[in-house]
Amino acid sequence: MSAEAQIILRARMQEVLHCFDELPQDRASAVRGAYLEGLSYSVLAERHGVPLNTMRTWLRRALISLQECLDR
Repeated sequence: MSAEAQIILRARMQEVLHCFDELPQDRASAVRGAYLEGLSYSVLAERHGVPLNTMRTWLRRALISLQECLDR
């Protein structure tokens, strides 16, 4: 990977981390669990003490928020 590509990648990663900081901590934790750790929605729902459909809603809304943040 070129030095320029590495710089762009680092900058984008900083943007993603900034956007994660804008999410409520429980939502950010759920997104990390689902999409970085590969945990199932049911495991996350149990871990956070919420119904499965609530976890689905959290994840959907958190992803929308992340996308909106990155689009700014």
